[in-house]
Amino acid sequence: MRVLVAGAVLSLFLAPVALQLTEAPAGFDNKSNGLVDDATHQADQEKFDETENVKDGRGPLYNAQACRECHQNPTSGGASQVTELRVGHRGPDGRFQNPDIPIARGTEIISGRSLVNDRAICPNAAF
Repeated sequence: MRVLVAGAVLSLFLAPVALQLTEAPAGFDNKSNGLVDDATHQADQEKFDETENVKDGRGPLYNAQACRECHQNPTSGGASQVTELRVGHRGPDGRFQNPDIPIARGTEIISGRSLVNDRAICPNAAF
């Protein structure tokens, strides 16, 4: 009997909560989440989606043409489905050492970096 009474009392408290729940959106609308106004969000998204090149100041080892190249899942600005490839080895002293990475068909060497740029925009950055 106590269990029935406790269940009835609990259902009285939970009923208003169930009525207040709103359904989750079915998809993304590319609107601001409220942190900034919609105009600022739109301007920032356009900059994020803008295609970059070496003349724009993007270094030749940048991994793609725009931020949205990697951050597009499920929509522009979202999480990235791309992972970084970092390499290195343990040196004689037991500490991590960055590799020497050849570029430009082996005519140039990049030292002191662990990131391998598999989507570089500069042709010389190709392995």
